[in-house]
Amino acid sequence: MSPLQRFIQANTRLSARFDSRGDVAFYLRYDDDVATALAAMPDGGVVADVGGGRTCSFAGRVPADHQVKIVAIDVSATELAANTTAHEKVVADVSEYLPFRDGEIDLLVSRTVLEHVPDVQSAAQEMARVLRAGGQTLHLLPCRYALFAVLARVVPFDFAKRVVHTIVPGSKGVVEFDVYYDHGHPRELERVFSAAGFRDVEVQCVWDQAAYFHAFFPLFLLVLLYQRIAARLRIRVLASYAIVRATR
Repeated sequence: MSPLQRFIQANTRLSARFDSRGDVAFYLRYDDDVATALAAMPDGGVVADVGGGRTCSFAGRVPADHQVKIVAIDVSATELAANTTAHEKVVADVSEYLPFRDGEIDLLVSRTVLEHVPDVQSAAQEMARVLRAGGQTLHLLPCRYALFAVLARVVPFDFAKRVVHTIVPGSKGVVEFDVYYDHGHPRELERVFSAAGFRDVEVQCVWDQAAYFHAFFPLFLLVLLYQRIAARLRIRVLASYAIVRATR
């Protein structure tokens, strides 16, 4: 093990002692929301997983007595080729066109995908087109003004990706694609989905993000203080992650 690796591991262990990891709880909340939506789907319904890639993370949450068809959608045929959890796999770009009839989909979800979409407004309109009346959509995404998101836009992405892979080895294969964070904060997300024709648009957010900075303890402490102040004041524009829920 190199001195750099030992330094990173020691700092990560120290930082982890102080981090409540509310971002992990937020991911679990999203997973539970998707499971609830799956249980409410009509028998024989269709769920579209935008950015389904290598796996549809919710596949194991489909109720045993439900007949549900899972369609994974991704811009990468290579990613989809590894997916064994979907019933159908479709190569498509959500901001351009989804190859479904109007109102064909009962539930449409995405998990850490919308930050990679260059035109979220067009994507929301396309989602609205393919969802049936009363259908639901759910999305989990990191937000535009989270500190890690700002860095990802300021620093050359290939360099930033190499740094993240070094300090967070588990990010390899996950943090790989260009990010845009288009309309990527709570107020804009509410506006965009409402303008696309969705109703009951709700955006929940969380400010936890310090885990990205575990590898350097002094910086981690500064970020931890920052996120706690933002959370206490509930400054939504500075949220780190958001869950979008809406009904067609």
